Amino acid sequence: MYIKQLELTNFKSFGGTTVIPLLPGFTVISGPNGSGKSNLLDALLFALGLAGSKGMRAERLPDLVNHSQTRRGHSVIETRVTVTFALDAETEWRVTRRLRVTKQGTYTSTYAVNDQPCTLNELHDQLQAFCIYPQGYNVVLQGDVTSIISMNAKARREIIDELAGVADFDRKIAQAREKLDTVKEREERFRIVEQELIQQRDRLQRDRLQAEKYQALRLELQEREQWLLVRQWQAHEAQKAQLQAQIQTLQKEQVERQVQLQQKAREIETAAVTLEQLNQQVKALGEEEYLRLQAALADLHAQQRQCQRQQTAYQQQQEQLGRQLQQQQAQYHRQQLQQQQLAEALEQQQGDRPPLVQAVATSQATLDALRQQAQELNTAAQAWFQEHSQRRQRIDALIHELEPSRSELSRLQERSQQLRQRQEELQQAATTLEAQQLELQDALTTAAAAVKQEEQQLQTLAQQLATAQQQLSLVEETYQRLEREQRQKQRELDQLEARQQAVQESQGSFATRLILGADLPGVLGLVAQLGQVEPRYQLALEIAAGARLGNIVVADDSVAAAAIAILKRERAGRATFLPLNKMARPKPLPPISLEGCVDYALNLVTFEPQYAPIFAYVFGSTLVFESLEAARQYLGQYRMVTLEGDLLEPSGAMTGGSYSRTNTLRFGQGVTPQESAEVQQVRDRLGELERLLDRLLQERTQKQGRVNDLSQALSEARQSHRDRQRQWEQLQQQQQHLNRQQADLSRQQQHISQELTAAETELAHLEARLPELEAELAAERLALNALEANPSHQQWQHLQEQLQAQEKIHADHVAALQAVDQALGDRHRQLEQLARDLQQIAQEMQRLRQAQQETLYQQQALDQTLGDLTMQIQSTQTALSELDARLGQLRSDRDRQDYQLRQYQKDYQQLEWQYQKAMDTLTTLQTQLQELSAIEAPPLPQPLPEVPTDLSLSDIQQQCQALEKRLRAMEPVNMLAIQEFEETQGRLNELQEKLAVLAAERTEILLRIENFTTLRHQSFREAFDAVNANFQTIFATLSDGDGYLQLESPEDPFAGGLNLVAHPKGKPVQRLASMSGGEKSLTALSFIFALQRYRPSPFYAFDEVDMFLDGANVERLAKMIQQQSQEAQFIVVSLRRPMIEAAQRTIGVTQARGQHTQVIGLDLTAHH
Repeated sequence: MYIKQLELTNFKSFGGTTVIPLLPGFTVISGPNGSGKSNLLDALLFALGLAGSKGMRAERLPDLVNHSQTRRGHSVIETRVTVTFALDAETEWRVTRRLRVTKQGTYTSTYAVNDQPCTLNELHDQLQAFCIYPQGYNVVLQGDVTSIISMNAKARREIIDELAGVADFDRKIAQAREKLDTVKEREERFRIVEQELIQQRDRLQRDRLQAEKYQALRLELQEREQWLLVRQWQAHEAQKAQLQAQIQTLQKEQVERQVQLQQKAREIETAAVTLEQLNQQVKALGEEEYLRLQAALADLHAQQRQCQRQQTAYQQQQEQLGRQLQQQQAQYHRQQLQQQQLAEALEQQQGDRPPLVQAVATSQATLDALRQQAQELNTAAQAWFQEHSQRRQRIDALIHELEPSRSELSRLQERSQQLRQRQEELQQAATTLEAQQLELQDALTTAAAAVKQEEQQLQTLAQQLATAQQQLSLVEETYQRLEREQRQKQRELDQLEARQQAVQESQGSFATRLILGADLPGVLGLVAQLGQVEPRYQLALEIAAGARLGNIVVADDSVAAAAIAILKRERAGRATFLPLNKMARPKPLPPISLEGCVDYALNLVTFEPQYAPIFAYVFGSTLVFESLEAARQYLGQYRMVTLEGDLLEPSGAMTGGSYSRTNTLRFGQGVTPQESAEVQQVRDRLGELERLLDRLLQERTQKQGRVNDLSQALSEARQSHRDRQRQWEQLQQQQQHLNRQQADLSRQQQHISQELTAAETELAHLEARLPELEAELAAERLALNALEANPSHQQWQHLQEQLQAQEKIHADHVAALQAVDQALGDRHRQLEQLARDLQQIAQEMQRLRQAQQETLYQQQALDQTLGDLTMQIQSTQTALSELDARLGQLRSDRDRQDYQLRQYQKDYQQLEWQYQKAMDTLTTLQTQLQELSAIEAPPLPQPLPEVPTDLSLSDIQQQCQALEKRLRAMEPVNMLAIQEFEETQGRLNELQEKLAVLAAERTEILLRIENFTTLRHQSFREAFDAVNANFQTIFATLSDGDGYLQLESPEDPFAGGLNLVAHPKGKPVQRLASMSGGEKSLTALSFIFALQRYRPSPFYAFDEVDMFLDGANVERLAKMIQQQSQEAQFIVVSLRRPMIEAAQRTIGVTQARGQHTQVIGLDLTAHH
């Protein structure tokens, strides 16, 4: 991304519309002073909203409009600047700002992005997406370098704050503190409600005790009334005693019979239950258990048969592999034998060839001699001989062509058959390899999916571990920081407590401290607390005041009397009180002018006017002298004290020597509310820190465990991934091996196919050519025979016969030699083919042996499984045998139990008849009792209470009357207090639970604030370290020296500022303030470059930043910008020659007198 074009319309010195194209890289804008070159950078600031009018060297925004537009008198004048960015080769992004100014001086400013209106904030949001920041250093003006030099250290540090995003953390911390304040406010409200509920609960508790006492008396009265009813009922029941005695006697007998019946019924029930249990056991053992064992046995037999079938299959497979191996071995031996035979035949044929070569040479010589004779005869009959010779030569040529063609035809036919056979074998091998390839591809796919899944799991675990470690690091850093703060606060608290203890000790006796701590109205404080003195007079005035510094000042004598009463009651000792209403008004002191005298002691104390009588009483007319020698001149005349603490009395007594201020009262000391609040604030913070540290310790332990678990899981996952990776690599190696085999087969198939195609093509050609040659040969022979039938040529004919015979002999020898050569070639090819076949057979034998080994391992595992199944079958069969034995015994027990049950039922029927007969008699007696009971009796309480036997009916009536009297005396009673107390206690418990939740939430918010604070420090430290490293590198490049950034407070960076420390070459280490102007500019520019490198942007613009530098430093700066321009676009306003020469292109800016600014571009690349 870079600025592609800048379009200005009526902007400052640019009149009309000026379009300035820009290119990536390093561009310099140069021109005379006042020509308007810096206005181009102002236009960038204006369009992008990166600065206000002051930053663009204008008092107000309307001053940016070209002055010629102002003079024309238009009602509305306008300036417009458009900045066009090139996002890529085809995409552009435009920002336009318009400023419309009316005659009245009002104006409106609008922004547009790609011709769409937007606000300044929206524009800045989009600019930030392109790494262009309003507060950054994209455009560096002349004043920016100066501002870095002149700004204080804190403002310089705030630049790093902005880069580090500290404001975001501050905003989050502020939001968290707002929420914390809300939580504290709610907690305070709940505390107030809690106190109200506690008061209400205590009041209701007292009412509840009264109500419970009243309720207990009412319950006691109800009990006595029940006793009264019981006594009345007992009198009525006495009349039924006689009749009931008879009924009871009969009922007793019936009860005994009923007990016997129940006993018999229980026996019957027990016997029936026992019989049912035996039946169930017999049923269970006879059906369910037996069937289950049989089913288990059948299942085991089925598994055994399945394993046996698998064993048989493995045996068959083993046998088949053995047979295949034997076949391959037999074929291998056959091929070896055939190879041996072929080698022997080849050796024999190689031995037959030399005689044939000799015979061919001999026959060729004889043939040449005969032909020489024939040539001589040809001279006589040249024409005949010529024709005969031509015919003979043609016949010889045809024979010479025909015989090799026939041999080649036979060889090609045999070779084609061998190639087809080899092609079929290779096709079968290729099919087998394809099947293996498919199986291996499936395994590879599964393994690759597993590897990918484990890689994803590894990535997830690594991310989780990194997150957990980051969280643990945040917790540990926060914990350490809070520990440091806790130690600091503890030291601060110790100092405050020590100071408070010293103040308390300096406040005098126990009596004094008791009165000051009693909060008694009208107690104003100690004399020492009510006055202030300068430090140089403090010792002298304290000695002059003496013990009176510890006197207690009160409003009036009644307060003093009350305080004395408190001391007497508490036996706390004695104290001197100075009531303001009774102290005498001070008399004016006469002027004093003595040598060495400072002033009256009273005049050296600062106090409120109302306490003038008090300090007049304390000091009187005591004078303060500078030294003892000066005071001795007036000894006996005045009461005097020296600045060193020597006291001289009017009586002539002198007190002096060394002086210790330990445990003495001093002016201005005392426990103030502010100090108490400070101590309480420190204590509160220590409490918060203790809660936060406990919570952080828990989180650290939890997160450490999480990190350990994730580390362990990651280690295990990595090990599993390595194992899976090795397995996948092994499968890949197998696949590569198969691929190589398949490639070899493919090459062999291709070679054989090509060879077969060539052989078949040649064979077809020969098959078509041979009949033509044979027909032509027959025709030539017929012509030759006709020619030779001429009787005049008998001699020539005889010679020809000899020649033919010799030619035949020679042709036979040549044919025999060619046959031997062809046979030798065939033997060599067969031997090569046999070698390839033997190699393939050896590979196949190796594969079969591996398959046999795998099958053997599977057979061994299956034998182990069969052994286990056999043991389980034997165990199940034993259990079935034992079950059969137990079943017979249970049946015998069931028969005996059945007989005993029938006997119990017979006895029960006899008892039941006797019981029914007695019931008839009892029914008659009960009828009589019911008639007696028909008389109504008062209702009795249920259950019937127990009445003491020593209480009569009249005693109970007297107790009831007494209880009623006591109840009337307690009324009115709030009986709802019991329920209200429980409700209030429930509300209090609920409120306390809410308070606990709020406390936990407050701790959580505090922890969040501390974590944000830690992250704030981390972010600042990261930004500072990066900018510092950049600054060191850039400063070393620009100045041949070294420099660094220094924090004023490294422990708490936000408590101090930032200094630029530089060590220019050949000079001592200097801070920014002690450098020369050029060194300051170079150091500030290094700092700006360091900031830019930390947060890079697509373009930068500099406005005469080299104006304070000498030529050498300008060259270094230009070289630095030239290097930086490879990463971003640089637009630099400069008048310096090294800067212009280092640029890729220059834009010249000029302005004629009274005219608008004009620009012209110059590409310096070709010039360079």
